[in-house]
Amino acid sequence: MIKNFWWPLAFSNEITTTPQTLRRFGKDFVAQRTAQGILFSRTLKNGQTERYDTAERYGWMFAFIGDLPPHERLPIPDLPYIEDTVTYKRTQGNFDWNVHYARALENGVDASHTPFVHGGSFGNPEEPQIEEYETKVTDTACMATIHLKPSPAKGLWGKLYTSKKRDTVVKTVVGWWMPNMSILEVHLPMGTLMIFNAHVPIDDTKTVSKWIGLRTFFKGNWADANAAQRVIKIFNQDKKVVESQRPEILPYDLGAELHVKSDAVQIAFRKVRQTFFDRGWGMYPKGKSALE
Repeated sequence: MIKNFWWPLAFSNEITTTPQTLRRFGKDFVAQRTAQGILFSRTLKNGQTERYDTAERYGWMFAFIGDLPPHERLPIPDLPYIEDTVTYKRTQGNFDWNVHYARALENGVDASHTPFVHGGSFGNPEEPQIEEYETKVTDTACMATIHLKPSPAKGLWGKLYTSKKRDTVVKTVVGWWMPNMSILEVHLPMGTLMIFNAHVPIDDTKTVSKWIGLRTFFKGNWADANAAQRVIKIFNQDKKVVESQRPEILPYDLGAELHVKSDAVQIAFRKVRQTFFDRGWGMYPKGKSALE
């Protein structure tokens, strides 16, 4: 895990005037809404209280975890579309994983597993080839556009597919922002679906993904439950695969695991992440937590 970033650690509406304990980074924090904003703190072993700067954006509560002065800090990333409440209908929720947060993030941006794990959703096991694609990488983010050919949709969504070409190639955008956010953007025949994730570390082997779903179709409240169920269905399809990976914690060494060409987005994440470890921004220097 990396310090000196603004980490999205909870949904804003989860924080109330009643103090509550949040387990994050293997430590217990206390979050409480006050007249001055959200108070996020931790009691140290010597009995002193350490407070962290907080900000609210996109419906998440961010806390700055690190030791840089304000003028040296990287800003909270500008995420596209997520605040457009006119074009998109929003749902949100939580999903728990028994893995390191980086494993959950990499799963969300992995294109190569889509035809096999998500066949019938937006993948097609009969056409598993992943086209060559380019990644756009910055110092703190990466985006890539990939085209997939899905299986025909069923149920409620299938009603719209009947008026569209069933062999439509679906434009899919995947990407991530440091330290722990990702996006899956799927341009379906009936409209656009996006899933933004804040992959929040509970500890080294437990993560909660606080997801925000946006859609341009079926925008009535009546469709919210179905939209949320489809997000959870995608996560549940991934869960068995992700939790079977060993070790659960992402290795520091890029060469420690086998990669294929279609893993370019994940490889970019590991390379960028390593640059911050090289700066000394790891939370666990010499095996000890930077928060201790």
